[in-house]
Amino acid sequence: MLNRKIWGRILCSLLAFITLTSCSLNRAGEDENKEIEPRERVSLALPNSTQLHLEANGLLLQKTKSSNETYIRSMDQTTVYKLFEDGENVGSIKITVREIDNGDFFIFTQLQNKSSKGYSASISYPISGNVKYDLTDFERQEIQHEHDHVSGVDPTTYPIGLLKVKEHKKLMTNMMISRNYVSKELITKYENGDKSVVRELTSENKALELINNDKGLTVKLPLQSVGKDLSENWVLVSQEPLFKKEEALDEWISQSTKQYKETNKWYTAEGPYTKLPWSIEPATKVGYGRNLVRVQDKKALDHYETTQERYFYDLLLNSVANLFIFQGDNKGLWETEYTSTWLKKDYGIKAPYIDTRHNEKIALFLKEAGDILDIKELKNSTITYADFLVDQAENGNKIEVPKGGYLVTDYYSPQQTKKTHTSLNHALGEMNFLLETYQQTNEESYLDVARNMRRGVENIGEKWLRENGDVWYQVNGDFTFEGTDYPLLTLEDLLKSQQSWEAVGEKRSELFDRLIRSKAHYLMESKQEILRPVGNALINQGFGDIIEGYNNIPKF
Repeated sequence: MLNRKIWGRILCSLLAFITLTSCSLNRAGEDENKEIEPRERVSLALPNSTQLHLEANGLLLQKTKSSNETYIRSMDQTTVYKLFEDGENVGSIKITVREIDNGDFFIFTQLQNKSSKGYSASISYPISGNVKYDLTDFERQEIQHEHDHVSGVDPTTYPIGLLKVKEHKKLMTNMMISRNYVSKELITKYENGDKSVVRELTSENKALELINNDKGLTVKLPLQSVGKDLSENWVLVSQEPLFKKEEALDEWISQSTKQYKETNKWYTAEGPYTKLPWSIEPATKVGYGRNLVRVQDKKALDHYETTQERYFYDLLLNSVANLFIFQGDNKGLWETEYTSTWLKKDYGIKAPYIDTRHNEKIALFLKEAGDILDIKELKNSTITYADFLVDQAENGNKIEVPKGGYLVTDYYSPQQTKKTHTSLNHALGEMNFLLETYQQTNEESYLDVARNMRRGVENIGEKWLRENGDVWYQVNGDFTFEGTDYPLLTLEDLLKSQQSWEAVGEKRSELFDRLIRSKAHYLMESKQEILRPVGNALINQGFGDIIEGYNNIPKF
């Protein structure tokens, strides 16, 4: 017979086994969103069966939420971890893995620090095997951060670079790696419950650690925080070359340097952040926000169309996802989420509000993306906004021109105290948009509003011209003019509108031709650059004599 001590040991072992089995069964069957015990290091499964490791130095991580969302040709898996120090919740880390339909995926990481203390965390991506790597650094030449009279200085730059990892001659991984962006979220709340949201940039950090040993390569991206802020980075992962042609990569690096203000680089799971004008509320001179002109990534679309490179395809699908994330429940239109102080002062408009030009460009972007990628859901993206313009005209949100015609106003908000102005580029852009949508649908109401807007511009006549030959930026409701026009945007709109009218079987506008000639002469006299596509359009439409011999036109 077994003695009492041995029976005790057997009984304890059985109880321990039963308890462990019961816990394992409960853990396997429990809701994945249920809180689990905090740990110093956690791992997350990625689409390519790799484990992404997350750790926060000196803090404990507790998984609290996991969700999945599907977009057009992409899918998000988002996981949120709370951060604890000495039992106190001091913030969170959110990781969003956005998988594109070609198997590539973005990893967007955000550390939210609620404490006034500085913290740091990191994600680590291991690549096992006898590998070698090469990093194409974007920092080939120093960016000259110029001061802009509207937005000041934009200190941001470009991604760290493109990492290529090979085992023997086989490509294992291609990764585009971002810099680390640290910012503070600033919010102004209004009495009606609305709010204006911007980010104040604290720093852009070139933070990357590559650990190479006999097990392989570990790519480590730090998240740095100074307190009460957000720290973010992103990485795009592919098992195929993101750039097949070296010259396409070189050209993109060169553009990212020369056009750093117009090229997205601070991507997040909710959209890219770019430099905003000083005239924002909350006020800050280093304010960044989700500017709708840049949430739709036109540069990525244009580069994909001309190069077919995988990197631009991924950026394009990422942009489509961001636009629908930004739109949320406000189907069909996109509202600006930060307040412009001059719109607030002049018209009582606060965030959120409708900017007509931004919505026009988004609708055209989505339609063009649908055409290029053959995505049925996007091909009719223009119709909702065209209907909105018709409604604006019917509801009186327009400037009536005494001699005939009208101009739909630039902005709309139910809270506005009076109608806003109309800028010439907005009016032309809306008119061109309606003509394009009319060609697509044969809906007469679109053509009717476009004709009325043409009449409005034409009946104002040469009052659009300034003494120096440039055009005025805007006309107000009392038919006074003000504002410095964009160098090329309005000229491009005028040239495009002449083609658009001819495309629907109507004659060119004589006034538009006079404005084109005057604007082109002004650009030359003030020695401003005329981009090659604009120069080509001038030549093709019979204005080549104006720019003949002008040296400030790039070859490409």
